[in-house]
Amino acid sequence: IKTDEGMRTNVEGIYAAGDVREKEYRQITTAVADGTIAALQAEKYVVEKKK
Repeated sequence: IKTDEGMRTNVEGIYAAGDVREKEYRQITTAVADGTIAALQAEKYVVEKKK
């Protein structure tokens, strides 16, 4: 799945993280980092939508 640096896909409100992403390295450390970024970005998205 293609994402930007914030783990956002081309579908609004949908994020992808870990090994499903198109990326060079597939390691647990990068997957965990992706998950953290995706979670923070998803939270930001929800907060902004509530405004």
